[in-house]
Amino acid sequence: MLKFPRDRDDWSLDIVSLLAVIGESAMSAHSQPLTASILCLLPRILPAPQALLRHSRPTRLPSVPAHIVSIHSGTLLVELNHLANLVYNIDLPSFSIREISIKHRQGYEETLHDEKKLRNRVLRTPKGVIHARPFSPLAILSVASFFLSVGLCAWAVILEDGVAVIAIVVVSVASSIIGLSSMWHPNLTVRKQKTAVPDGDLVVRTRQGAFIIVRCTEEVARELYTGTEECSYVVGDQMFRALVGIGTFLLMSAVILMGNSTWTMQAALGCSYVLLNGCYQIAALFPKEWHWNLERYELDELQKLQTKTYTQALWNAIRVSQVTNWVRVSHAAPNSEPWRAWIDLAGDNIHNPDWDAQGALGSLLNAAKSEAGFQPAKDVVTTEETCSCKGDDQ
Repeated sequence: MLKFPRDRDDWSLDIVSLLAVIGESAMSAHSQPLTASILCLLPRILPAPQALLRHSRPTRLPSVPAHIVSIHSGTLLVELNHLANLVYNIDLPSFSIREISIKHRQGYEETLHDEKKLRNRVLRTPKGVIHARPFSPLAILSVASFFLSVGLCAWAVILEDGVAVIAIVVVSVASSIIGLSSMWHPNLTVRKQKTAVPDGDLVVRTRQGAFIIVRCTEEVARELYTGTEECSYVVGDQMFRALVGIGTFLLMSAVILMGNSTWTMQAALGCSYVLLNGCYQIAALFPKEWHWNLERYELDELQKLQTKTYTQALWNAIRVSQVTNWVRVSHAAPNSEPWRAWIDLAGDNIHNPDWDAQGALGSLLNAAKSEAGFQPAKDVVTTEETCSCKGDDQ
């Protein structure tokens, strides 16, 4: 016959100290947007705070593999900045073409005046361009967990559970110290000289063979695409190491204290950590752009096309961009004689939407094989050359 505990004292809640450090995967995903907000300084219970206890801090946001080439200057990059991908997600269907316009929103700087003034009053942090969204899911969770911690502490006082009071205070202070150690601000590259420069129009080519033609100024291109997103931290490296050490000690002490609190407070703490873990797991499902204030930029999608082959996608990207020089610079086409001739023909027919790009390339390839015979070493296209063709080099 199955037996169960008959009263609550028969249930063992020693596992509550383990619940405090479970959920590291979700917290690791939230670490950068979470510590980019001043709300990370709120004292509160935080699931798996050890996820923020790193031996070193990242110097930039994670990038996305892609080929980015400036149409006018020929600057070539092989990775897309994190915030640029949030402004416009490049996860597009294969062989699709998008033309978009990105510009600074008119009057946006004035709308941020009060917010920056308040931020600098509370804690003087480096001024960046893109800030954490004040009402993001993570911000709401930070405030909610602060009030939850206050409620738990008040309950422990009512129950006269001194150990639980100290545990909640210590783990909450540890969260604030850990947040301060990693608090940062995105520092984007901006143009300091106001000399006349050409537009910063770019072409982004994805691994799926999609093309995005970005119409923008040089200022926008440098902030989002050609510049580097650097993490500007509030405290220096030495202070970071000291705060991490203090936070680690406080966290270990809090875990020990939680295991020695009364049954009621252990149950309350266990339920709180389970609830917070679930909320942070749900927050990880939301789009990443929900965590950042991207209102500085105004985005317009000018046109969208869908093709069936890489050659058709490349031709339409050339036709939309109105130039061909970026094709060679970004290695968007194989470096063979038929392809070079095809690029020249594409430039000659750039204003002819009825030009048969697929047929022209087929004729050039057949002519080259007829003249020289089948020479795999010369004509076979490698995966690196086609980059995104998925085996279809035509």
